[in-house]
Amino acid sequence: MEQRRSRGVFERELKKSEQGDRVAAYHVGSMYRLGIGTTRDPESALHWYEIAGPRGGWNAIGNMYNKGDGVAPDPNQAASYYRRAAETGAPLPMYSLGCLHADRRMAAHDAVEGYMWLLLAKKIGQSSGNCRWKHYECKEWTIKDRPGCRARLEASLGPEQRAEASSRAAAWLALHPH
Repeated sequence: MEQRRSRGVFERELKKSEQGDRVAAYHVGSMYRLGIGTTRDPESALHWYEIAGPRGGWNAIGNMYNKGDGVAPDPNQAASYYRRAAETGAPLPMYSLGCLHADRRMAAHDAVEGYMWLLLAKKIGQSSGNCRWKHYECKEWTIKDRPGCRARLEASLGPEQRAEASSRAAAWLALHPH
């Protein structure tokens, strides 16, 4: 019974996706990634997440590459997708991108840039209830820094570097009002 219901949800979301609904495309990507209502198919998940794009798709692709979920782990590819998602003003991919810098997991890691993204994640996560509708990680990571990426970077930077990151964050916010 549950499998038949899941298949029906999948088919309904797929139809909406094919008509251009990006939120539905995100749902279809997730269903392919997890194998809900259809066969697990990471390649199809990537396809539909790309179509979803700024509606959660780019962050989901970043997560897939970051965790090696159905694809080979690739921190540089994860960073590229997190950056695209972060540029939309979403706090969770900002935090994830900052952590990749903090953990030196990408080829072009930059502690100041990473700290900038972590500061932005906290500021945006706190403002206007941006984390209100998100899952656990939004509040626990972007605001409370449970994984400790912001604290680790802050401790490793000198006062001038922290000031530079704060300045970059303020400049980013000026160009991307919420």
